[in-house]
Amino acid sequence: MTRCFKCGGEDIARGTIYGGADAAFSVFKPAGLRFFSLTFRGGTDVEKESYACLACGTVWSRTDPRALRQFIRKHCKEPSKV
Repeated sequence: MTRCFKCGGEDIARGTIYGGADAAFSVFKPAGLRFFSLTFRGGTDVEKESYACLACGTVWSRTDPRALRQFIRKHCKEPSKV
């Protein structure tokens, strides 16, 4: 089972980060988004600052966990957990 490397939590959602340094904003788009889901950004905002491990290549940032849970409940078919 995949765990959060920071808190050890097991409630992990699979998804993709869209945007980047040159974009106006970046979002975490959870997997399982409904095809006809009406959403402006398609996910929850990701903080501008992010980190990368030079040893293994893991990249991470942060999004509001409450906003992410609410977004998944409203716009996804089912939680896309790891």
